[in-house]
Amino acid sequence: MAVQFQGFSGVPQLVSGPITKDPASCGAAAVTQITLTVPGATPDMHFIVTAPSLAANLGIVGAFCTTAGSVIVNIINPTAAPIDDVSQSFYVIGL
Repeated sequence: MAVQFQGFSGVPQLVSGPITKDPASCGAAAVTQITLTVPGATPDMHFIVTAPSLAANLGIVGAFCTTAGSVIVNIINPTAAPIDDVSQSFYVIGL
């Protein structure tokens, strides 16, 4: 069953990946940001970002674009210790 959201077509406007990036160390109970270069990304789009190999206890909690071609991804560490993940492959869907 396909789900249709008001204002969005059923087809993503942008699919990109893998984009390799090494996230900075994420402090305890903190959010860190990484910037991915995504050709075709624009500030009026909404983004879904995945990283299949992201370290345990890290999570992606949102993504947005303020400058065309760049997507900023928020990564959260809810634990009591910092986590320094290795280089990851990120995948981006733009709607």
